[in-house]
Amino acid sequence: MSTNTKKEKKQEKEDEKSSIESSSTLKQRNVKKEDTNSNDEKKKATTTTTTTTTPIKTTDKIKLNYPVFCCSSSTNVKSPYIVTGGGGGNSKTGVPNAITLLKWNLEGSSSSEFQLIDQMDTGDCIPFVTFNDNKNQIAYAIGTTCFIINYKNDKLEKAIQFDINKNIPSNAYHLAIKATSLSTSTSSTTTTNIDNNNNNNTEAAAAAAAAATIKNDDNESSTSSTPSSGSLCSTSSSTMSTEIKLIRFNKDGDRIIIVDDKNLIKVWSLPSLDFIKMISPQHGGEITDIDIHPASTHLLTTSRDCSAKIINLLNGKIEFTLLHKQKPKLVFRGCKFTSDGLYCYTAQSIPKGKNSNGCTVLSKWNFTTGQEESFKEVDIYHNTCFTLSPDNKAIVIVTADGKITAYNSDTFKPLDKWEPHDFVITGACFSPDSSTIFSSSADYNCKSHRIGFGSKSNSTKFIKALFILAIIVLILSLIFGQFNK
Repeated sequence: MSTNTKKEKKQEKEDEKSSIESSSTLKQRNVKKEDTNSNDEKKKATTTTTTTTTPIKTTDKIKLNYPVFCCSSSTNVKSPYIVTGGGGGNSKTGVPNAITLLKWNLEGSSSSEFQLIDQMDTGDCIPFVTFNDNKNQIAYAIGTTCFIINYKNDKLEKAIQFDINKNIPSNAYHLAIKATSLSTSTSSTTTTNIDNNNNNNTEAAAAAAAAATIKNDDNESSTSSTPSSGSLCSTSSSTMSTEIKLIRFNKDGDRIIIVDDKNLIKVWSLPSLDFIKMISPQHGGEITDIDIHPASTHLLTTSRDCSAKIINLLNGKIEFTLLHKQKPKLVFRGCKFTSDGLYCYTAQSIPKGKNSNGCTVLSKWNFTTGQEESFKEVDIYHNTCFTLSPDNKAIVIVTADGKITAYNSDTFKPLDKWEPHDFVITGACFSPDSSTIFSSSADYNCKSHRIGFGSKSNSTKFIKALFILAIIVLILSLIFGQFNK
């Protein structure tokens, strides 16, 4: 048993050494060339990255040179990349800020493994990254600025950056509120197990407030006010600086949708970066997740206000407000449309308190009716991450106890459960073939796990526990042996 433990420790050291060697092969030098003829809101920067020709081995775990706070995987099997982001922040701690490009190995016995490809330094810590599969692009945010990175031939090449607060038409918020006020009185709303009268009064009040805002805007030439945490404030939308919270690309890759910290959704066209519209989902709490319908016609948002909303992307109207049947006080913490666009899934949960039990509930909703077709309480801890496999067959959540669980999307029965990290898990995403989960942690580590094949980390911990137990038994037997003499 001790021999096996020594072998495992030796293997772990070799894996970590391999990861460090792989990281050292990537030498970055960033060169920014500002185009003096371009506007302030649209700047181009070129990043040159040199790599050695040394072959990089595939692995199922790697330690990067910065704490990892997010990860994302492409859904394109022909371009199976992973990107991570994180860093030490803008303080001078010596910890770099970067995004890292990795690549899945989808062939042979090591199909659950990946390899380190490239890395690019960034100006600050990266809290969120996402793929534009159609255009081979990656987007991330720093404050009010969105960066769009191209990757080609296993290299991160160049970036286009723009400020989300620049060149926004003065009537953008006015039109967003107008669309919301119209949808409030005409859209169908799912309101099971909640006082319908109270809910209708709330929506009516929101509509009245929105209508009053529009009337004031029609009488005055000033720009509309901007909502803060679901309510209206007096600050002009043209003067308020909002920061980026979430970014998504549509399936065709010609739209980029951004959620800011004032719960406003802004849409730009690509590659022109022309502003298209602003949408006000009228959530009463922070938006926690967003997804785009495969047909690029609708948005799905989840919020801390214990609701999710299906919004028409074309006219900005809220078509359905989704409320969980059994436990209306659960916070919605993740959402995803199925690839055929007929259904959507959400995860809603509540943390465990001193006087209350925690839980996570998974729900399946009909897109065309807004009805909750099925749901199941799956865990006693609240979820921190949520994702749906590209083939729509599995759901994966990360829970507050540091575990990752995969579920069958039809029955919500567990398929696998594992504990890959010793520290907080900051992200999880599926491989393009839906077989494997890649996870990241603030402890600098990233790991992959093939669903249904057991947990290496759990088995290692079990062996270590047995080894420690054997030592304790040996010590006790020696002590008792001395007493018997």
